[in-house]
Amino acid sequence: MKKTFIHATKTFAHQAHVLFAFIIGTAFLSACSTIPTTGPDYLKKPGAIEEDYYDVNITTHDGKRLRATVFQPALKAGETAPIVLHAHGFGVFRMSGPISLYGLGIYAGQSAKEAWKQGYWVISYDERGHGASEGIIRVMSPEHEVKDISTIIDWATNNLHRVSMDGPNDPKVGMIGESYGGGAQLMGAVQDPRIDALIPVTTWHSFLNSLTPNDVPKSGWLTTLILSGNVLNPGNMSPVLNKAYWQAREGQIGSEIFEFLGSHSPQFNCNNDLLPTDVDVLLIQGFRDVLFPLNEAIFNKDCLQRAGSNDVRLIGTQDGHLLPLTQWSNGLPGYNIETNIHCNEDTFNMVEMAVDWFDEKLKGIYKKADYIPNICLSQGYNHGVVLNKVPVGGPSFEFSDVNINSNFTGFFESALMPFEWLAGLITPRLEDPKLEEHQRTDASMRPAFIPLYVSTEDQGLTGIPRIQLELTSDDDSAPVVFAGLGVKRASNRQIELINQQITPIKGIGNHDLDMMAVSTRLEKGDIAGLLIYGYSNQYRFSGANWLNSTKLSGAVQIPLLPANSTNIAHN
Repeated sequence: MKKTFIHATKTFAHQAHVLFAFIIGTAFLSACSTIPTTGPDYLKKPGAIEEDYYDVNITTHDGKRLRATVFQPALKAGETAPIVLHAHGFGVFRMSGPISLYGLGIYAGQSAKEAWKQGYWVISYDERGHGASEGIIRVMSPEHEVKDISTIIDWATNNLHRVSMDGPNDPKVGMIGESYGGGAQLMGAVQDPRIDALIPVTTWHSFLNSLTPNDVPKSGWLTTLILSGNVLNPGNMSPVLNKAYWQAREGQIGSEIFEFLGSHSPQFNCNNDLLPTDVDVLLIQGFRDVLFPLNEAIFNKDCLQRAGSNDVRLIGTQDGHLLPLTQWSNGLPGYNIETNIHCNEDTFNMVEMAVDWFDEKLKGIYKKADYIPNICLSQGYNHGVVLNKVPVGGPSFEFSDVNINSNFTGFFESALMPFEWLAGLITPRLEDPKLEEHQRTDASMRPAFIPLYVSTEDQGLTGIPRIQLELTSDDDSAPVVFAGLGVKRASNRQIELINQQITPIKGIGNHDLDMMAVSTRLEKGDIAGLLIYGYSNQYRFSGANWLNSTKLSGAVQIPLLPANSTNIAHN
């Protein structure tokens, strides 16, 4: 009797599990099948409509399904509104509602949500292979992810009905998005001339140069990206990308990835005269962004202006992509854009700036964005400067006989920083600093520091440094060192790597190249100099032999910006 009862209980439990699974599966399939592929019928009528949001499925040119969330603005009877497409970052998902990761915590989503509140159609979509969208992640293929943008614009034109138009089948369209979503905009505007205004945030000009500068893989960020892409979107990553990652971990860059990603960058379009000619672009890039440094936005600005784009402006924030476990963040781990930007004496809210940009460019509100400078570069979280052009190079300083005795040089810097910061609290201010007293040119564990300049006034150090370097080594393998500008504050003993930006330099011989753009304020008595590392956590495992010894000599040009510089503009 007992066995019969147990058997019956197990049978019932099994049937219950099967029934539960069937109900869940049916509900899931039902939910998928009930997501509409068209807009609401009431949009065909001219009456007033209420603010709302809802999911839709959009079919691509090659039969894949894209999932999108449409944010419908409140419109009066007969009123229309422009469209803003919101494109998300790599590995993550669309803004599925006002209370979501993007809607609450990420700048591009916050700006898109505010645009919706201010009377715009906003369409936030899962990029191909991400979230609920089908397909393979090819990292902005012109024939796939980029072409999907035109598909979404076509869908909106045919289904939302209450859309402001420039002409037949030509809606007023803007785009906003960071990183992966920024690249989508710059690539999409080349293929689809209907796009009128862009706000690309912290994105690339050259994918390959960003991820492997001077042929050294950024293994820290590559690991983060490949992990998030595979974990959050399992099975959707192109095998070429996964294979290239493991090659990069070994310090190798295969030819296959160059061919695969060759046309997936604005650089390719720029070099081949595939240029958008009638689009207004507000570029936003961060000085602390070690994935896509500000150099990338400068290249994009130059390219867009050469293309004849009507209005191209550049805002240089402090934050952007912040490498997890390496860079601190004021917001979400790994990514942040600060709330306000300082431009000379003015302070602007970043979300308001984005909406004002769309108001002028899409709604035609005269001079609504006129206050936004052509170039505004932050110099910290409390300072910023408006410039006529981004400085490249500057006063030149020579150095010689710098020894990096191993690739452990700089390995322990993260652990030592808190102790140096505490010691700095009781360190007396330097009143008359001497360069030779702060030199460290024979480096084994701590990075080399070559002091170059003592500031005699409050001034800026803002722009792209340049370096010419002769690198020699007894090792037959190609040595790798990492160079960055540092500053030893008069009020502190710690040597600060400005914006955490470093430039990898690989191989014996002579090198002449731009360094990563930086921006900070110098006070009287601050010492600016060159930091040289044998190890960087941004490029972990991408260096040469751990016991490699390297000698360096050369010169560096620092973009100093005196208070009376003629390059400082008035807005």
